Amino acid sequence: MADLTEKDIEVCDLEINDDGDGISTYLETFFDVDEKFGTSVKDDENSWVNFYAEYFPKSDALKCIYVIDRTNSSEEHEYIPSPAEKRLIISKMEEVCRKESACSMEELLEEYSHETPSLLFP
Repeated sequence: MADLTEKDIEVCDLEINDDGDGISTYLETFFDVDEKFGTSVKDDENSWVNFYAEYFPKSDALKCIYVIDRTNSSEEHEYIPSPAEKRLIISKMEEVCRKESACSMEELLEEYSHETPSLLFP
């Protein structure tokens, strides 16, 4: 399958990760996940795929995973986006962050780090 395009995904639910060094999101998919990920969920009403991305602005790293969920189990797989897909996902995440928070993802993390009390004791 060709690279993901703007109309193939929608960024939902941006969240700062537990370590405070990245921003994660659920990616709504509008493409054939079986074709893209090599799964076989299309004809199984008890199976579905969830797609997630986590961006680390300081290192410009993007980690993507897809999770095959079934009624009684789930399996997580890494997805390595092409350079164009990486730019697309980060761009869409940045757009949502600016719309929802009126700042960039990097600024949001910086603001978060200043608001979070230190866990170190004197």
